[in-house]
Amino acid sequence: MKSNGFINKNHKYKVADYYSRRKNWTTSNLGSIIFKNVDVSTFSGRQNKTFNILIWKHYNALKSRHFYYFGSKMHNPLEGCSVSNCIFTGNDNLLDKVDAVVVHLQRGELPPRKYPGQVWVFLNDEAPRNAFSLSKAPPRLSELAGKFNWSMNYRSDSDIPVPYGRTIALPNQRYEDMSYLETIQVIPHWEKKQRDVLITVLMSNCHVPARMKLLNEIKKYTHIDVYGKCAEDPKHKNVCPGHMRAECEFMSYYLFYLVLENSMCKEYMTEKLFYHAYSKGAIPVIYGPPLADCEALLPPNSFIHVDSFANVKELAKEIISVSRNEEKLFSYHLWRNDFEVVNEHGYFGSRSYHMCRLCEGLNYNDLNEKVYDEDKSDNSDKSDNSDITDNSDNSNKSDNSDISGNSDNSDKSEKSDKSDESDKSNKSDKKNKKDKLDNTDNSDKSDNSGKSDNSDKSDNSDNSDNSDKSDKSDNSD
Repeated sequence: MKSNGFINKNHKYKVADYYSRRKNWTTSNLGSIIFKNVDVSTFSGRQNKTFNILIWKHYNALKSRHFYYFGSKMHNPLEGCSVSNCIFTGNDNLLDKVDAVVVHLQRGELPPRKYPGQVWVFLNDEAPRNAFSLSKAPPRLSELAGKFNWSMNYRSDSDIPVPYGRTIALPNQRYEDMSYLETIQVIPHWEKKQRDVLITVLMSNCHVPARMKLLNEIKKYTHIDVYGKCAEDPKHKNVCPGHMRAECEFMSYYLFYLVLENSMCKEYMTEKLFYHAYSKGAIPVIYGPPLADCEALLPPNSFIHVDSFANVKELAKEIISVSRNEEKLFSYHLWRNDFEVVNEHGYFGSRSYHMCRLCEGLNYNDLNEKVYDEDKSDNSDKSDNSDITDNSDNSNKSDNSDISGNSDNSDKSEKSDKSDESDKSNKSDKKNKKDKLDNTDNSDKSDNSGKSDNSDKSDNSDNSDNSDKSDKSDNSD
């Protein structure tokens, strides 16, 4: 039965329970709005001021994604934004006149000097191992220390969070009691789903050993249609040539999408998950981000995670079992009655929210000066050695393994529960991934490529023709 805008107690409970998982997270004011469902009116804006923002050096390269959405039409990046008092420029000669400077960290080029009162922001959409992947001469961390005030990346504890996608609560549930037929109606592309081949993946970077090993292990138990340059079937290699810029219709035909991120990093979830899986009506089978992060950030009971299974054979058995049990299959889509997933990355024609978030941050975040400094402590996660941590008073020092930093311009009454225990859990997740890849009936004990993605130093194998058009180093998926 259609709910007709009726918000019942069950819906309220589901929404409250979902956001309660995040109530103790350390976030900036903007992060509280984005991830904790805090109303924007909670924080007084600065609408009486106009902020001038300089995108240092690579304004034109970033415009393709964040202003044009990889199309031919330029969009107003602040359309639909909660604020509109920002002006963006790529004129580097205005360095001494702007309020904020955004440095595209992947390129590794810094302005010559910082002027009083400016907010310097480092932008990085990539996992730590790819932080400087487009730089000809990557800077040393000591060169970056003490220069930046804010972080701008995919993580929830960033000063300016710009996740690839988000889970948000619907204002009211779609149906009071969602029936079988109603469930079908809320699953995108359900009428296209096939049952002969259950799983697909679009991938053209075949040089990340751990995910290639997992892909090949799953193939031993069920067929996977691989598209892109990693496809074995020649017909599948070039059927989706537009990649980030164009729709790939074939992704809509499958019940499951294999989400193989290029790095095992905290909260690193990309368009592979939000667009190719959720937006295509597929159940994501996730490898990369820790299970705990997925449970906190993704719709409830909406995914299958590699870490939930003792080995790949058991994982494959579960996928096949779900496909054969309609009730179980639909249970992975019941979240669509109360929540939705939004894509905010600017790929495949979706809108990019980067410039909007930047302007919102300048309006809502605490402008008291803070500085990111080089971490002098012993970082136990040696796999990600590109760390900049907050040098200000910040209680959350547990996760130092990427270029993000934990914001402290946040709700001051809230303390982080992302403690050392969480950090140890994430490290344990990485070890478990390696163990599970090796714990198969056909395991090859001599193959150690599943230890971590860090054995492949760069994920740019197909990025040569795109260096001036896109800011995403994992261009080949």
